[in-house]
Amino acid sequence: MGWFVDFKCPNCKYEETGIGVGRGQHPFPILALFSCDNCKSFGSTWVDENKTPRCGACYHEGVTLLADDARRVACPKCGELATITRGEGDWK
Repeated sequence: MGWFVDFKCPNCKYEETGIGVGRGQHPFPILALFSCDNCKSFGSTWVDENKTPRCGACYHEGVTLLADDARRVACPKCGELATITRGEGDWK
């Protein structure tokens, strides 16, 4: 079961909405938040046991995974603090 979050940077106006986060009925895979320094993006990616998570935009393996409950993070575009808020709806 999962939910959606929205990412917004008030400084540079970068935003991503409707980002899925959570897990299904099994322990793996989970849909986790990430920040990618390679392409400067923010989103979610599938994390599976014994597999390296990749960026959903550029497929780079060097993503920074974030906690599901993260609310303030550095914007990958400008480096200033951005907010993550709970979006509308959930998924199963």
